Amino acid sequence: MRSNPNYDVVKEPRGFIKCLEVFLAIFAFACATGYRGNLKIDQTSPDAQPKAHDAQGTIQYPFSQILEMPFIKPGTNGTMHTYTLEVDQRSKIEFFVFIGVMCFLYSLGMLVYYIFFEENNTMNATPVTSSWLSPPIIDFGLGAFWTLFWFFSACAFAAGVNALKDQVNIESLTGDGGAFAEPCSNGYKCGGTNPKYATMTVAILLGFLNVFVWAGNIWFLYKETPWHNKSLASAGAPSTVQQPPSQPAAAAI
Repeated sequence: MRSNPNYDVVKEPRGFIKCLEVFLAIFAFACATGYRGNLKIDQTSPDAQPKAHDAQGTIQYPFSQILEMPFIKPGTNGTMHTYTLEVDQRSKIEFFVFIGVMCFLYSLGMLVYYIFFEENNTMNATPVTSSWLSPPIIDFGLGAFWTLFWFFSACAFAAGVNALKDQVNIESLTGDGGAFAEPCSNGYKCGGTNPKYATMTVAILLGFLNVFVWAGNIWFLYKETPWHNKSLASAGAPSTVQQPPSQPAAAAI
């Protein structure tokens, strides 16, 4: 552990980007886990009492739930009946949240390492640093690994949100074959309001923004590895091309 913490590392690209990664990860998984969407379906009866009825349900994380919504059952003279809708998009969205939490912990851990544990000139301090187990190489490899998984999770999350929009949609729910098709038939009319997905859209954008930031950070992590130093050393080495021996001047006749 360093005797004096190196807070100046946050002024370097790798330290500054690590701080950015921490905050972007927090915002990404917070938007996903904090989402609450309200589904409201209005049912209008042609003759039974009451004439109008509305049913409401809340969609929220982890998006594996059964919505129970009461409607007037057609042909029963106003009798209420509870209809259910099973929502299940848990796997894709939880994968995104898991990657966000893991990247948050990793970035925070590396930031602590940079500030409190990394010694100056780490790469040249001992022979171990030129091995595959040197901290710069491990950081570079894990950075590339998490970049790929940010991309995979952002794509999966976007697919999960689109599937959720299709599943929790009033037109599909009240149409033929929908979960609420029966209470919206035989003269009964249904309309209403679909859930708003602005927060989920922000989470998708943050997911792909994390991909961009992590991919950009790979270059700065590569510059800390011995591979980059060796390439610089070979490029800056002086030329050792031998000059041909000079020929003696011809003797004057």
